[in-house]
This record gives sequence, structure tokens and C-alpha cells, in this order.
Amino acid sequence: MGTEKMTMEERIQAFYRQSGGPNNSRIPQLMEKHLLYGKDHGMDGHRETFEDAVMDTVIQDPSLLLLFERFQRWRMSRKQDLKNNAELEKEIRQLQQEISDLKKRFSNESV
Repeated sequence: MGTEKMTMEERIQAFYRQSGGPNNSRIPQLMEKHLLYGKDHGMDGHRETFEDAVMDTVIQDPSLLLLFERFQRWRMSRKQDLKNNAELEKEIRQLQQEISDLKKRFSNESV
């Protein structure tokens, strides 16, 4: 099967032919070995996660990489905005408390 691309179904069927069929009790061990050491699954000895696969795709495509970088910048900016908003809300609550305390103090002095 040289350079032609196989569909996922064809790959699954080829795997079953090589491993002795879908009822082979060794299938889980064979799958684990393939996921750890298969050339189409990232670094040897490291089980590729979905995030790894997405990152590989993004890093290899310049337009996706640019989009990802912009998304990350936007996300970091948004986190900073949320942090700033939380700090402002805390400061507003403190000022409201001070105003309330001053009102009580002035109302007590005027009586």
C-alpha cells in the first residue's frame, strides 16, 4: 500500500488482518503498543493525546499557527481584563463601605 492514503475503515480492517481479527484477546496490548510506538502517533514511547494531535496540526500550518497565536493573545488579554475587573469591583465595594461608614458618622454627629 505504498504512497496511497487509506481510509480509517481500511486501516482498521488491515489492523484486524494483521492481529488475528477483532476477537483476539491481545488487541488491547497491540493497540497500546501501536499508540505508543506507531510512526503516525507522535513521539516514540509517548501516547499522543488529542491536544498533541491538534497542536502538531496547528504548528505545521502557518495560517493556523497565526490564528492560534492571535487567539492566545486575545485569551490572555481577556484573562487580564477579568482580573482587572475583579480588582475594580473589590475597590468599589471598599469605597461603598467607606461612604456608608461616613454617612453613619455624619448622621451621628448631626444628631
